[in-house]
Amino acid sequence: MKDVKEEARELAGWTLEGEKIWKCFSFDSYFEGISFLNKIAVYAEGVQHHPHVAIDHTNVTVQWTTVDQGALTEKDIAAAKASDNLLKNGRI
Repeated sequence: MKDVKEEARELAGWTLEGEKIWKCFSFDSYFEGISFLNKIAVYAEGVQHHPHVAIDHTNVTVQWTTVDQGALTEKDIAAAKASDNLLKNGRI
């Protein structure tokens, strides 16, 4: 069975850095990025697992880690996959 860091390395476009994973999503406009971020926020609130985010004009960087455990967990892998699905399908 794979450990969580092996799973993280297999996520397309995601970077494993210590106990966190992050990805930069690029959009054609600022408002498209904000719309995506709002979808991430709804997801995060629904599962009570919240990312660190940074917005730089048309780029939204999303970082997942499980702060209360000080480690990367399955919650983060699921959240990364959900983030990708939001971008691809507009829904989880």
